[in-house]
Amino acid sequence: MDKGTAILDSIVAIALFAVLFVGLFGLLQVGVKTVTVHKARAGALTLARSEIESIRSLDYSAVGVQGGNPSGNVVSSKTVVLNNITYTINVDITWHDDPGDGIGNADTNPNDYKAVRVQVSWSEHVGKTGSVVLSTFVSEFVKE
Repeated sequence: MDKGTAILDSIVAIALFAVLFVGLFGLLQVGVKTVTVHKARAGALTLARSEIESIRSLDYSAVGVQGGNPSGNVVSSKTVVLNNITYTINVDITWHDDPGDGIGNADTNPNDYKAVRVQVSWSEHVGKTGSVVLSTFVSEFVKE
């Protein structure tokens, strides 16, 4: 009877270890995926902030998308590889009318400042996509 009990105990122990290792492997997979997603998102935020700061450093007349309205020196779309992740950066710059100085026919200058929107997107290895969007306003500095 001891031989049968020893074999049964061994089978139960192996089954318990198998369940434990499968659970740990699943937990490890979730952890790796979480780190990968956060790494991609952090890279996208870095690129978006960098793009906005680059645009803010331009002369006001150059703040605009090439061929857009307002027209300027900024490329509307480009691809960047950072940390082995391919990102697509899309920039949209539009005129913004501040209602503080009137709107419609009551506003003699409806183009008060420029609204900048930067979207950085990427594709994960499993086919899912992610993106971040940052936006800001850029105004012309006028000396008094």
